[in-house]
Amino acid sequence: MAVENVEVPPRFEDILFPRHPVHQDAGRLAKFLTDLEFTSLPADVLHTAKRVTLDTIGCIATGAATPLGRSILAAYGGGVATSGCCIPGTELRLPPSLAAKVASWLSDVLDYEDVACGHPSATVIPAALAVAEHLSATPQRFLAGVVAGYEAGLRVHDATRAGPEAYRRFAVYHAWHGVAAGAAAIVVAGGTEAQVRSALGHAAANTNVPIWYVQYGKPAHALKANYGQMTLGGVDAALCARQDILGPFAMLSDPERGFAHIIGSDRFDPAQLSADLAQRWRINELSIKPFPSCAFLHTSVDAATSAVKDQDVALDEIESVSIRCFSRITEWFSDAAPATDIDAQLSVQYVTAMGLMVRDPGRHWFAPEMMDNPVVRELMRKMTVEIDPVAEKAFWDEGRYKSSVRIRMRDGRTFDATADWAPGHWRRPFSDADVERKFLSNLRGTPLEPKGDRIVETVMKLDRADSMAELCGLLRA
Repeated sequence: MAVENVEVPPRFEDILFPRHPVHQDAGRLAKFLTDLEFTSLPADVLHTAKRVTLDTIGCIATGAATPLGRSILAAYGGGVATSGCCIPGTELRLPPSLAAKVASWLSDVLDYEDVACGHPSATVIPAALAVAEHLSATPQRFLAGVVAGYEAGLRVHDATRAGPEAYRRFAVYHAWHGVAAGAAAIVVAGGTEAQVRSALGHAAANTNVPIWYVQYGKPAHALKANYGQMTLGGVDAALCARQDILGPFAMLSDPERGFAHIIGSDRFDPAQLSADLAQRWRINELSIKPFPSCAFLHTSVDAATSAVKDQDVALDEIESVSIRCFSRITEWFSDAAPATDIDAQLSVQYVTAMGLMVRDPGRHWFAPEMMDNPVVRELMRKMTVEIDPVAEKAFWDEGRYKSSVRIRMRDGRTFDATADWAPGHWRRPFSDADVERKFLSNLRGTPLEPKGDRIVETVMKLDRADSMAELCGLLRA
């Protein structure tokens, strides 16, 4: 439904309980969140919530061990604090909104967190963890909050989609994450329907300007999609709502003055805000990332790895590498000479070189010695990146990130591979063992490494625990 076809409500209605039909679907979403109970969650939904919690904790801990992560921690104190909420893998403790912001930012430092129309875990998990610790909420409330963040956030995404032209101008794709954080935080905190509505409206009002981090020049800026600030806004929204500080719920669904219009959506469809609630659990459609890079690039890495697997391929004998993919990659993620670690995460050439070298993924991909490695630089120089019409159609019609790689050797041999879905995608999901393996790999060289197995066990049994205290204690350095 195009935004111009949505009936505009009267200018003055009740700010929390507007009666106009355009607000009904947002109201159904708020009622769903208010009534959401741990006991009503299907077993597979709870299992996914625990898996993504574990994965995100690992992403935060390894993000904190990067140069950018250490700079972020230094910006917010860097020292030891005796009170406040923890940032996993660090000694830093901060008030809940700031703790959630820093953990959120750290989770995105390596672009290694989950993907589902953006990166919900980057805002949902830090918000839920901080509020749960701050309010001594039960593990069951925490898990319900994680599910709530996905169910609300992804429906706000669906309701506020943008067409290709608007998508080029605004990061509509990312702007809903603050509402996801707010939904997670208020469900962990608990509240009346009025408070839930207030928190959702307040979170929408707190959303920062949707920025495209690939379109402001090189080197890419460190804010990326600014998830940290969105998470802070979501937690603030919930904490304020619990004190009955009024938030503008009506803006969530007002087509003329509301959230969708403000973030640049040109295809506002309010019906999506309540579509298939409690029937289609959106959290089950998240994907766990196999590689520390933009998810658009994962099929290229996977195809490159598949092409050379079990083959006699000497890297110095490669004559050329052809990558055929969709236009988003050629326009935004083609960089044959990345200058920084963030540039490398967003360079299809760089991460494909990692795939050709069959490097186990992790933050070491972006270590200075790897960035300066002459073998990596030479491989990137040999690459061409082109649009594949089939992949382009699949991207826009199906949301598929299809990519093909052809390697031509100097002796005339060629090696080809195509990937339609990357490993870890919900259509090609990771096993629990895969998730655990990635988590423990991310903890290597961090203060949490000695506690890795205990953290895995604690998170995966969280639904049966009496308190979050054990997990919070384990996450402190």
